Amino acid sequence: MHPKQLIIALTFLGSCLTTNAQVNIDSLKIIWSNPAVADSVRLTAVHSIAWDGFRFQNPDSAFFYAQLELDLAESMENMTAIAMALNTQGDALLLKGQPDEALATFTRVLDVIDTVYSPKPEIITLTNIARVYDAKGDYIKSLDYYLEVLKLIEDSQDTTEIGKTLGDIGKNYVRTGDYVTGLEYLYRAKKTFEKQGVRYNEITIQSIIASIYTQQGNLDEALSLFEINLAYFEEIDNQTLMGGALSNIAAIYAQRGENKKAAKNLEQAIFYFKSTGNIPYLANLTMNLAGIYYAVGNLERALELTIEGMNLGLAIKNENLVATAKTTLSKILFDQAKYNEAITYGTEALLSHEKTGNLIDLKETTESLTKNYKAVGNYQKALEMNERYHQMDDSLNSTANQKALIELKVQSDYDKQKALDDFENEKEIAIEEQKTEAQIRISIAVGIGLVLISILAIIIFSRLKLTRKQKLIIEEQKKKVEQSEKYKQQFLANMSHEIRTPMHAISGMTKILERNPHPKQQDVYLKAITTSSDNLVVILNDVLDLSKIEAGKLEIENISMNLELILENVIQILKFKAEEKGLVLSYRISTHVPVFAMGDPTRLNQILINLVGNAIKFTDKGKVELLVQLKNNQLHFQVKDTGIGIPVNKQNTIFGAFEQATVSTNRYYGGTGLGLSISKQLVELQNGKIGVQSTEGVGSTFFFELPLTIPEESSESQKFVSKEKLTMMTNSLKGIRVLIAEDNPFNQMIAQDDLAFFIEGIQLVTVENGAMAIEKFKTEPFDIILMDVQMPQMNGFEATKAIREIEQLEGRTSPIPVIAMTASLLKTEIDSCFSAGMNNYIPKPYKLEELIVPLYTELKPQ
Repeated sequence: MHPKQLIIALTFLGSCLTTNAQVNIDSLKIIWSNPAVADSVRLTAVHSIAWDGFRFQNPDSAFFYAQLELDLAESMENMTAIAMALNTQGDALLLKGQPDEALATFTRVLDVIDTVYSPKPEIITLTNIARVYDAKGDYIKSLDYYLEVLKLIEDSQDTTEIGKTLGDIGKNYVRTGDYVTGLEYLYRAKKTFEKQGVRYNEITIQSIIASIYTQQGNLDEALSLFEINLAYFEEIDNQTLMGGALSNIAAIYAQRGENKKAAKNLEQAIFYFKSTGNIPYLANLTMNLAGIYYAVGNLERALELTIEGMNLGLAIKNENLVATAKTTLSKILFDQAKYNEAITYGTEALLSHEKTGNLIDLKETTESLTKNYKAVGNYQKALEMNERYHQMDDSLNSTANQKALIELKVQSDYDKQKALDDFENEKEIAIEEQKTEAQIRISIAVGIGLVLISILAIIIFSRLKLTRKQKLIIEEQKKKVEQSEKYKQQFLANMSHEIRTPMHAISGMTKILERNPHPKQQDVYLKAITTSSDNLVVILNDVLDLSKIEAGKLEIENISMNLELILENVIQILKFKAEEKGLVLSYRISTHVPVFAMGDPTRLNQILINLVGNAIKFTDKGKVELLVQLKNNQLHFQVKDTGIGIPVNKQNTIFGAFEQATVSTNRYYGGTGLGLSISKQLVELQNGKIGVQSTEGVGSTFFFELPLTIPEESSESQKFVSKEKLTMMTNSLKGIRVLIAEDNPFNQMIAQDDLAFFIEGIQLVTVENGAMAIEKFKTEPFDIILMDVQMPQMNGFEATKAIREIEQLEGRTSPIPVIAMTASLLKTEIDSCFSAGMNNYIPKPYKLEELIVPLYTELKPQ
C-alpha cells in the first residue's frame, strides 16, 4: 500500500466529524432562483448548496455556488456571509489539491472578519487554515492554529466543535510523533462525544485512535476497532464512512503483508466511494490500490488503476495526484520495457513535482527517469537524473537540529603561540638593547682609558646575568601557563563527563519509562524529569560555550540553512513548556524572506532557543511570538512576549554574563543569566547586532539582525535525518551483533534497552572494561563495538589500540568498527577517539539519530 495511506485515512476521518446532514439540492436551487424570495433566505439557500451539497462531491460546483453566494453577500454588505462564502471557496480549492490558493483565500477572510462580532467565522477560518497546513504536511504549524481555535471555543457550550477540535489537535500531535499527547487529546474528544450522546462522532474518533494503533504496530487492536466501526457504519448505511473503514482495514492487511486481503478491502472501499460520487477520496484510494497491485507484480491491473487514478485527478484538477500517477506509470512502463513512453510520463511528472517542491515525489521520479534513460542508452541524461536523485536524497536525510560538536579548548593554540612569540620578542629586544649599550660603552672606554674597561666589563656581566635571570623567569611563567591550561582543560573535561554521565542515565531511563506502559497520571512527572535534565545539559553547554567564546575558539559555520525548518524545530522543542503555562507559542516568516540563507544553523537554533525559552519563562499568560522579516538586506528576528518586562535601567546590562533584571528574578524564575550573554556574543560573531525593547508589566521584544547571503547551488547544506530515514536505517541493522563495553550499570541498561527497542533481532553482549572487551573480541564474532571511553582497569582508548594491533598481527583485511560512547564532547576528547583508532562516536546523553546514524554509517550496505 502507498505510504500515504494512513495519512489519507486520518485526513478523511477528520473531515467526517460533521452533523452528516443531507440536503435537497433541487429544492434549494428553486429557492435561490426565485427573485421574489428575500435575499437573506436566498443567501442561506445558496450557501447550503455550496457547502452541504457539493463540498465533497464536486468541489468545482461548490466553488461556483460559493461565488454566487459571495456576489450576493457583497451586494448586501453582509460581512459574515462574505466570510462564509470565501471559506467555502477555500475549502473547494483545498479539496482540489491546491493548498496555496486555498491559504490565500482563507487569509482574505481574516481581513473580513475584523468587522464581524461573532467568533464563529474566525473559528471556521482558523480551522480551515490549519487544514491547509495539514494538506501541506506542516503539522506543527497546523497544530498552532488548532490550539488557537480550542482557546476560542473552550468556553462555549458547543460540545460538537470542542470535540472536533480536540480530535484535530490529537491527530496532529500524532503526526508530529507525540503519540502520548495525541492519544490524550483524542480520548478527551471521545469522552466529550460520549457525554453528548452522539454515537456517530464518538465512533469517528475511535476510527482515528484505531489508525494510531495501526501506526504503532498494534495491528490486532486496530483491526478489532475498525471492524466495530465498520459494523456501525453499515448499521447507519453511510457508504462514505464504510469506504473509509474498509480503506483502513486494507492498510492493516497491507502492513501485515497480506496483499490479497488488502486489495479485496480496497476494492470494496472504492465501490462505496464510486456509489457516493466522492471523487477526491476515490482518486487517492485508486492510486493506493494500484500501488498494491504493482507491489505484487500484477502490472496490468496496476497500469489500469493508475490510468484510472490519473483521469480522476484530471477531473478534479488535482495536479499533485496526476503527477504521482504519471510517476507510477513511468515505473510500470519501465518494468514492461516501454522505456520511451516511461520517459515521457516521467518527464511530465518531474515538471509538476518541481512546481510543488515535494522532495519525496521528486526523488521517486528522478530515480525512475535514471533507470529509463540508462535503458535507452542516454547516459548523459541518466547521470543528470541520478545526480538530482542524490540531491533529493541528501535533502530528505538532513536535520535542522543536528547537534554541533562542542569543540572547547580553554586556551586556543593561537593564543599560546602568540604568548610564546611575545616572550621571544621581548628577549630579543632586551638583548639588542644590551648589545647597543655595550658597544657605546666600549667606544667611550677606548676614548677615556683602559681603566674604565674593567668597570664596563662588570656592567656587561651584570646585564647578562640579569638577562639570564629574566629568561629563567619567562620560562617558568610559560610552564605555569601551559600547566594551568592543562589543569583547566582537564577540569572542564571532567566536569562535562561527571555531569553528562548521570544526565545520560536520567534522560535515557525517562525515555524508556515514557515508551513503556505506565499509569497515565505519571506523564506529568516524566515530562518534568525530561525537562529538568534537558535544562541541566543546556546550562552545562552554556558554561562550556562561554569559555570557548572567551578563548576565541568558537567556530562559526557558513552553510546553506533552511530558516523555516530551524524555526519549526525551535517551536517543537519549546511548545510543551508553553502549553504547561497556557501560552500561545507561534512563529511567522515574512513572504519576502528567502527559504534558504547562508549561516550557522546550529548557532541560530541556539540563539532562538535561548530567546524564546526566556520569553516563555518570564511570561505567565498571553503569548510568545517569533517573527522573521527582511530589512535592509538583513534577516531581522524578533521574539515578542506578554511577560513581566524589563526595567529601563536594566536593559543596557541584561546581556552581560550572569546578569538578570532584578535580584528576585533568579529566586522566582531560576536560570544562570548566561543565555542572553551567549546569544549576544553568537550574534556578534556573525557580524550581527542584538537588542531589546521592553515595558514592565506589558512585555518584551528581543530582536537581532544577521547579514543575508543567498546560498549558491554548490553550497554545503545542513543535514537532516527524517523519521523515514531512521526507520530505513534501523531496518537495515536487523540482527546485528554488538559488543558493548561500559562500566556504568545504568548506562548499560540504557544502551541495551534502546538498541533492543529500535533494532529488531539485535544481539547484545556487555562487558565492564576494556580488558574484557579485548577478550570477547578475540573469542567471539561481532559486527561492531560500542566502547565507553572512561572505564576502570583499561579505558576505551587503550582497548581500541590493542584491538587494532591484534587485527594488524592477524592480517585482518576488514577491521571491526569501534564507536566511542563518551560523555565529554571536548575537541581534544573527540580527537583522542580517532587517534586511538575509533571510527565514530556517540555522545551521552544522545538523541535517537545520534545513536542510530553512527551505527548505520559504519555498517550500511555497500
